[in-house]
Amino acid sequence: MNTVNLTLPQASNWKQLAYFRVFVENDAHLQNARYPILNNKRQQILVTVRLAAKDASGNPAIIPQSDLANIRLIDYNTSALIDFTNNFSGEWTSSRLHQGYTWDRGFLDSIRTLKLEQPALFSDNQHRADIAEPLEVNLPLQVQDQLERQGSDSLTLYNTETTAECPNGYQCIQFYVSTGARAPRRLAARIINGDGTTFRTNYPEVGDDTGQGDRLGKFNSSFEVEPISFPHLPNENFGDRKPDGTGYLKHTPVSSNRFDKQNYHATENHLNIRMPSGRKVPIKSVVHPIELHPILGANTIWGHGKSGQSRISHTYMGYPGETHTRQSQPPNYYSWSDSFWPFSDLLTIAFPNYQTRIANPRAGEVVIGHFTSSVNVYFYMYRNANPGSQIHAKLSMPLSVIDIYGTQHNFTLSLSGDYSNLILNKV
Repeated sequence: MNTVNLTLPQASNWKQLAYFRVFVENDAHLQNARYPILNNKRQQILVTVRLAAKDASGNPAIIPQSDLANIRLIDYNTSALIDFTNNFSGEWTSSRLHQGYTWDRGFLDSIRTLKLEQPALFSDNQHRADIAEPLEVNLPLQVQDQLERQGSDSLTLYNTETTAECPNGYQCIQFYVSTGARAPRRLAARIINGDGTTFRTNYPEVGDDTGQGDRLGKFNSSFEVEPISFPHLPNENFGDRKPDGTGYLKHTPVSSNRFDKQNYHATENHLNIRMPSGRKVPIKSVVHPIELHPILGANTIWGHGKSGQSRISHTYMGYPGETHTRQSQPPNYYSWSDSFWPFSDLLTIAFPNYQTRIANPRAGEVVIGHFTSSVNVYFYMYRNANPGSQIHAKLSMPLSVIDIYGTQHNFTLSLSGDYSNLILNKV
């Protein structure tokens, strides 16, 4: 890269550009490079726009932050603006907000290879179940918390400060690019000065530009984004499965007991994602349904009383790497011999040495706990319940997770016919 040696400018009334270049990651030395990205609208590549300005006399000048903030990415061929927003709903989005998902070129290259070796895994991706839902559902929890603390106006506030990594004599601004498209696209950059003069980096006649252009205000700098799809993996690639051919999730016993002639036991099942090579794709988060059932919540449950064949079955969760339980309360109370217990109290009574926690957490995997009992009880909605408010069976529920690369995986979690096993089916 040819550097521009500049002394500290005394003016901010910039008229010209001495240097204008756009590049991805740390590849400032590359021209027209191509970058793969998962087209799930969450994975992003980091784009840097680097500039050096001059005033009307050719002296070094500072570009004010207001002008830097208005730099935009454009289509190289048409000069059309790329959406600049935190909504992430369009086919192509540039933003200053990083959604928190990993861009790993080695992993993306492995998907390219897999597509050549097993094209059938990519043939029915037309339904695009991995595409983002509304922003409030799919942003990482820590980002949602930040936006909530700052207020809704934060959705239009962007970081327009120059970056600390910008070499002396330059000014820089960065974007994150994501896409839901299927076709490649070449992108360039655009800036407009206070006089309304537009400078762009999509003039092919400039040739192999090193950033200094034709010295008459035209520049040629770009990069190409190649969208790729995550393969549509079969059921057996999700979750530890029993080897008996049933397809049930393989459960690990964590506690069992007999309390007042009734049998209780709790098991844990692991939800993970495995590529055909055996490589695991870590799960980053669980997507909360937009509308949880006000009573049943996000659990599979079943309960029936007044029968020698009565049984309780109830699921709960542990998020990746966590030991505390999630989505574990509903149904709220059980009734037995006219007494009422919250779920956590019932576990304590059933298992005197057992605390309501995840016994076998794993980084990058979701734990689905499964509590069953043969006790003759009712499930009740509230402590002051009566037989008329008994909770009815809920034998399945939707379950969605997002991996560290931003792809959403949608499932249906169900109870088996005897309520002893869990069934996980990819949607």
